[in-house]
Amino acid sequence: MLPNINEIAKKTLIALQERKLRPTPENYTEVFEEFAQKYKLTTSNKAKLDKYKALLLLNYQQELNSKSVRTIEELVSFLISILNRQSGKQFSEFFDFLSTLCKALQVSKDKKIRDLAKITSIRISKTMDSESIYLLAKKWKEFEKKYEENDLDSEIRKYGVGRYDDFDIIIKKLLNKLNERSLEYFCELLSSCLNPSLVEDLKIQSFSQNLIQQPFMITEDIFKEELLNIVSRRIMVDNMYIQKNLNFFNENLKKIYELFALLGKTNQKNMDFFNTLVPDEKGEVKISFEFLKKRLEQLNEKINSLNTQIEFTQNLEEREAWTVVKELDKLDENFNKYKVNYSLALFSIQNYRFIMEKYGLGSLNEIFVRFKKILKDSCAELDELWMIDEKSYLIISPGKSKEEVAQLVKENLNTIENFRFIYKQDVITPKINTAYLDKQSDPDANILEKLIGQIEDLNKANNINEDEQQDQ
Repeated sequence: MLPNINEIAKKTLIALQERKLRPTPENYTEVFEEFAQKYKLTTSNKAKLDKYKALLLLNYQQELNSKSVRTIEELVSFLISILNRQSGKQFSEFFDFLSTLCKALQVSKDKKIRDLAKITSIRISKTMDSESIYLLAKKWKEFEKKYEENDLDSEIRKYGVGRYDDFDIIIKKLLNKLNERSLEYFCELLSSCLNPSLVEDLKIQSFSQNLIQQPFMITEDIFKEELLNIVSRRIMVDNMYIQKNLNFFNENLKKIYELFALLGKTNQKNMDFFNTLVPDEKGEVKISFEFLKKRLEQLNEKINSLNTQIEFTQNLEEREAWTVVKELDKLDENFNKYKVNYSLALFSIQNYRFIMEKYGLGSLNEIFVRFKKILKDSCAELDELWMIDEKSYLIISPGKSKEEVAQLVKENLNTIENFRFIYKQDVITPKINTAYLDKQSDPDANILEKLIGQIEDLNKANNINEDEQQDQ
């Protein structure tokens, strides 16, 4: 069991007698500290010495450890000896140098260094105590230990700037990279990608021109939506051009095939006729010149019709003029002359903008590809599929009644509903609006315009309902 303070005090008095020392405060304190240290008891005097010792610079602490300093008076004597060894002039010069160094660091481009230098410059003085010096030194040591530029290095490497020792060089390199990545540069890139690859479109051209003239557009909140709409329009314009040409060539190839088949039949008739001829004993066959001329003229007429149709197919002006309106005009003409009925079925994706904004243009295009395939597969031999705008397709069905096209619409909707468009873990559900009509039901109307009007009314009604549900 360790002795208490009273026991150590008794031992101290006994030791003074044994050592024949006078019981002065100095002798008593020295012997008391000796016994306290022996029994590992920390006295107030020892605590103060340890505290002040910790405030000294490391080299002074090491020097103090080599000396026997047991009292505050001895510590003061040690510090006085250190001060006496120092040159007053040298200390003043060192202090001036330290002040200059702090002022220089205050103009650093690194805010952390600048702030710490400012704090140091305010607190440093010739009369500052050891504790203040210790605290400032500790701050700089912590700063040195924690100071890292790895994050900065990794960030500037994203801009193509390598690591440099000179901060100014880094800034200049970054400025050059930013100039290379200016809004004007990106707007020119975007503009060059927007123009349709096959035809020109005034709306897209106007958007591209505004983008180049007003590069700040790219920073506006609504720019992403506008850009997606223009890209969607660019795809739609190209698709409509391709579809128009495919329909044109398909229609005219059918006519060429019919003419070619007719030419083949005519030629076969002529061959069959020649095979019925019987030569005389001289091996000669007599045919009327008029009859032969008539047969050849008939054959030549078929060949000319075929050539005319081929030339028509190759005519660029005729191809450019071929539109769904022109196709319907011919169907209207057949209806007026021969009462040949036809039906139209219009399919439109009502929530295509929502799909484009939430799931991206790629997902929307994938849906349109499948959507178009479903409609195309449902078409009969004489039916045609036309793209009306960026979200709508039209099926033209010659000879079909309203009831027949209604069944076609129902089958298509069932097929579309059974399809699952998956994006990551979400099931994308396209909302399809439909309208259909046959010419016989409304002979005097432009039934395509009528269907488009019905679809627009449905879209407006659906948008109003969605807004009301969001408000509730």
